[in-house]
Amino acid sequence: MELYIIRHGDPDYKNNTLTEKGWDEARQLAQRMAKTKPTKIYSSPRGRAQDTAKPTCELLGMTYKVEEWTTESMDYMQYPSIVRGEAAKCSWETDFNKGVQNFADFASPDRALTIDELSLCSDAFLSRHGYFRKGLGYQVKKSSNDKIAVFCHGGFGAAWIAHLLSLPPAMGWMHFMLTTTSVTKFLFESNDQGYTFPNLVYLNDTRHIVNNECK
Repeated sequence: MELYIIRHGDPDYKNNTLTEKGWDEARQLAQRMAKTKPTKIYSSPRGRAQDTAKPTCELLGMTYKVEEWTTESMDYMQYPSIVRGEAAKCSWETDFNKGVQNFADFASPDRALTIDELSLCSDAFLSRHGYFRKGLGYQVKKSSNDKIAVFCHGGFGAAWIAHLLSLPPAMGWMHFMLTTTSVTKFLFESNDQGYTFPNLVYLNDTRHIVNNECK
């Protein structure tokens, strides 16, 4: 299975849509995704994410399904407190090699639940596609050739990427910067034991944008 995490185009936050530049980015992205040929397309409930998905859907003759849990929240975009005793641990833990590791998520108590929800919803989403979280990886109950595209947001996307890499989700915002319409690809490839680790193929790729300085 291939998973594509896509940030929305240049946003018009006031009107919950895209700027003229954002629409142009979305159309260029659609040309790229037409070559990728996703089999399933999902979107955040936010207008800017759905509008970014529309040119791709129109070009491919597909429709997107809204996943409420992929919406943006300022909870993903707050730097950690550096004052001793103010950091809170989310219930983010993993068992590996017969041991349980607990990670401080650097989140203040008022946003810990949001980050916990992302982890739980991510695991539920992937289990619906045949991949069940187990320790640092996933047990493959039903191998899939699906190419799944999820149109979402910078803060959310960075936190989700961190979770897939078995890092505390809050670290995503600290370390990953996702450009508008950037594409991040994960490959879920089963081994002989029916187990997989999400392999990060590329991060924050914007090669589809004409005159892109990072091309």
